[in-house]
Amino acid sequence: MTTRRGVRRTLLAAGVVLLASLLLAPRLPPRLVVPLSVLWYAALVALLWAALQILPRWIGRRGALLLIGLLCVSPILLTALPAPPSLALRLPCRRNWLWLPSWLLRSSPLEALRFEVGGAAVKLCYGRPALRGRRMLGGPRVPYGRLWRTGANEPTTLITTAPLDLAGIRIPAGRVALYTIPGPETWELIVNTATTQWGIESEYSAAVAAHELGHAILGSERGEPVERLSCFVEPAAGAGANAVELVLAWDTARLPIPIRTVPR
Repeated sequence: MTTRRGVRRTLLAAGVVLLASLLLAPRLPPRLVVPLSVLWYAALVALLWAALQILPRWIGRRGALLLIGLLCVSPILLTALPAPPSLALRLPCRRNWLWLPSWLLRSSPLEALRFEVGGAAVKLCYGRPALRGRRMLGGPRVPYGRLWRTGANEPTTLITTAPLDLAGIRIPAGRVALYTIPGPETWELIVNTATTQWGIESEYSAAVAAHELGHAILGSERGEPVERLSCFVEPAAGAGANAVELVLAWDTARLPIPIRTVPR
């Protein structure tokens, strides 16, 4: 009875730590992400140990090991394997697991924005950094005139089921990465078909740059301060369902990116 009670307590405590860590990570300073991640993995090990004490009574030890293995591997496979756009739209946002930071909890949570343009289904996956009292755009972390991953962690990625015109750049069905070079009044948009690199700007090598589809200069606007990078879609004036504006908003900057269907 004592052993069973201990297993139940371990199961409950580990579950609470796992959920609390996921909720706390975006709210804590980035320097605490590594120790919080270590705590999260310790709780995961405890949870798996508790599960191994309980599940064999119902499905046997081999069944328990198989089930636990599937539960551990499935989240990685679902976010790592290449998938056609129609399937990728339904799966969680892709993670680049070959890079160590992808295994840590995230102070900049991964967000998915889904929308349609002229019948084409589109999904934007991006990390959402926060200001946290810092000057970001035009500051030392995201200086004007320098390449920026347009988010955090993996490159900001656009997935579409049909070819589209993105700010005058034709993109094929599939996935592309969106990099930018911010400025006080205009931004340069860079569209690239390479998406498996880590997003940090130092990883934008010549090999990655070789996959660029094009550049576009866009005018930025000023608005109310936005604490955490946010992306949303607005209708394009007079274009009906065949065009929208993808708006990136952070700090006081607001960058509309026109997206429209490609005439057949």
